[in-house]
Amino acid sequence: MGKNLFITEKPSVAASFASVLGLQISKSDRSRGFAESKDAIVTWCFGHLVTMAFPDAYDPAYKEWKVAHLPIIPKEYKYIVINDKGIEKQFQVISTLLCRDDVDMIYVCTDSGREGEYIFRLVYNQSGSNKPAKRVWISSQTEDAIKEGINKAKDIHEYDLLGKAAYSRAKEDWLFGMNFSRIYTCQYGRSLSALLKEGKPSVIAIGRVMTCVLGLVVDRELEIRNFVPKIHYGVVANFVSLSSNIAYKGKWQPKKKNAKESPEDGDENEKYITKEEAQELIDRLAGQQAVVKKVEVKVKSEPPPLLFNLAELQSEANKKFKLPVDRTLEIAQSLYEKKLISYPRTDSRVISTDVLAEVPKVLNGLFKNSSYRENVQRIKEFGNLRVTKSTKRYVDNGKVTDHYAIIPTYVTSELSGMDGDARNVYNLIVKRFLAIFYPPAEYNTVKVETEIENEIFVSNAKTLKEAGWKEIYEVSSPKGEDEITEAPIQNLIKKENCEVQGFDLEEKETKPPSRYTDGSLIITMEKAGKFIENEELREQIKTCGIGTSATRSGIIKKLKDIGYIHINGKTQIVTPTLKGEAIVELVRRSAKELLNPSLTASWEKGLMMIENGETTEEVFQEKLYGYITRTIEKVKQGDRQAGGMNLFRIMESNRGNCK
Repeated sequence: MGKNLFITEKPSVAASFASVLGLQISKSDRSRGFAESKDAIVTWCFGHLVTMAFPDAYDPAYKEWKVAHLPIIPKEYKYIVINDKGIEKQFQVISTLLCRDDVDMIYVCTDSGREGEYIFRLVYNQSGSNKPAKRVWISSQTEDAIKEGINKAKDIHEYDLLGKAAYSRAKEDWLFGMNFSRIYTCQYGRSLSALLKEGKPSVIAIGRVMTCVLGLVVDRELEIRNFVPKIHYGVVANFVSLSSNIAYKGKWQPKKKNAKESPEDGDENEKYITKEEAQELIDRLAGQQAVVKKVEVKVKSEPPPLLFNLAELQSEANKKFKLPVDRTLEIAQSLYEKKLISYPRTDSRVISTDVLAEVPKVLNGLFKNSSYRENVQRIKEFGNLRVTKSTKRYVDNGKVTDHYAIIPTYVTSELSGMDGDARNVYNLIVKRFLAIFYPPAEYNTVKVETEIENEIFVSNAKTLKEAGWKEIYEVSSPKGEDEITEAPIQNLIKKENCEVQGFDLEEKETKPPSRYTDGSLIITMEKAGKFIENEELREQIKTCGIGTSATRSGIIKKLKDIGYIHINGKTQIVTPTLKGEAIVELVRRSAKELLNPSLTASWEKGLMMIENGETTEEVFQEKLYGYITRTIEKVKQGDRQAGGMNLFRIMESNRGNCK
């Protein structure tokens, strides 16, 4: 009987598999690139070992960038081993193992997702091996998960659609990058370098996702730069109730102009009252009697938040700890490889029913951690777990994509042994998980309407009645907290008369939208559907954003590294550079659809359709080639002067005037 060959994505993951298989990877094993026993071999990639060849592999003439060559669309795509000594050596090791006569079965243990599938298939196909393979699909690196994954491994061909989607994604990005980067560089590189006072023509990097994200950042900056603040006014009355002797304030509520408006629309209504109108209201109501028209007391329940997916984790860590999104992903990946959390590159915010069976084991594991023992003890005191198969908010097989939400495993580590950033991220994940087993938080809310001459003044109060899950998980203060009074207005009596002790004229200024942080930009990329006006299309791609959970932080980092955006190290606020603005303006004037989030998200939807068997890679490829050809021709025919030096000078002048 031959041997089983296990191929992982990284050396650290190989160690986990080796341990389960009864192997110990020695220093000499690491040097030779694999470990072996009488019935198993474990080897590893270093992420990608094989990549798509550059255009000059198809034609040496393509070494020179010329508009006349475009579009470059290969009939058959070529793949090469990445030009790096260490990578070339490891590829040869794996390639030899894949073709060894004594290897009967290959176990694919790369990360369980589109990119992990692509990493393996590139190596497998490049090696020329035809050995049978099985796919190990796991969501955590614990011993139990690895054993189960190996035992339940499926024939690799059951993942062929995933592989086709992965290849299609790579071809798509190659075609976008190679064609559009070349044409924009050829047509506008010299003008851009003159603007930036660079010594040589600028290479203008264009990407399917990257350029769209850059457009979001630039559009937000232009919106802020062109924002004209408006002054608006509100009126606040100061009351003292005559029976209960309570002093409180009430904010004037404009009458709804449209019967369909909801009470929450009041904030919008109050924006556009002039100072003269506010003063006229005060003068008209001065000296009049007030009466309590309504006292509405309610108990409002707030359930624990959903579990983390990667985007939400990155956003939360960015808000609370100012961690860059790529750093959060790096930490989460490390925690995963240390078996402490489940697979981090996920878009899901719920768990599946089969994972629910593992929850008691996870809670018992966390009970051994001194930082969480008290929290787990509280959960035990509550009795039966609050999260069951019927708790659709947190357990829903239909909402789990490749992987369920990020949760801790039964393997744990004392926080004192972690560095600060890792401790913060791990603590977020654990506490968000534990919170779902706590009761809802409950608030006593009070809304009082006080009437003066048919004009309504509203007062609100909110007090925490039961902390529930907020015992364990800290959240930001609720929006509109500044409008909540501390006066005991719940003790006011309906129809009670009040003395009006005066009015305050409130002056407010409209604010521009906030700049993105890299955390909020990640969320915007994830929720690209909100930019789509067409309701049917928005529904179709609601599960698709710009990029994927695995790539978004890398895209933001690349934009920063190539000098198209700047990210403030302290605040994590994202702003475009002059170069980034200029590139977006060029694209806007020549092929503006490259900036369209709905188009970018719809390409991602197409990849998901391949993966789900709803379309074929041939249909997808035909549409892709058509789009590339049409758009390249459109850019070729564009007016070069419209995007050249004159445009750049105008932009530089306008930017300077706004500083």
